[in-house]
Amino acid sequence: MKTNSIPPSSIMVEPMAKKMLDQKNTDKSSTSVPWWWIRNDKGRKSVSVTFATVAFVVTTVVYAAAAVESIGSVAFRPFDVGACIAYFLPALSLYFGRRLTDTKYSSKIDEQTDK
Repeated sequence: MKTNSIPPSSIMVEPMAKKMLDQKNTDKSSTSVPWWWIRNDKGRKSVSVTFATVAFVVTTVVYAAAAVESIGSVAFRPFDVGACIAYFLPALSLYFGRRLTDTKYSSKIDEQTDK
């Protein structure tokens, strides 16, 4: 009795892999970066820079508004340091963590391409 040397599962793997690669290629071309993201120091649009900037602006506005008791009929709450830290710190951590990761791994990639 003659046996087939190609297992049946490998027959389906190649077309499936091609289909997955085609989907990845089409997905990359269809996604775009939103226009409102702020550019980082390398000129690329960055969500971490955008989050950090928005958090800084919101925290600064809350601080400035707390300096006065009211403007006309609009009354402001006292400045809550804990709430501002809870809002601003995660965004700032994301920004500096992203910069650290970019610096750490871009230097390793540069060393590998120089060889």
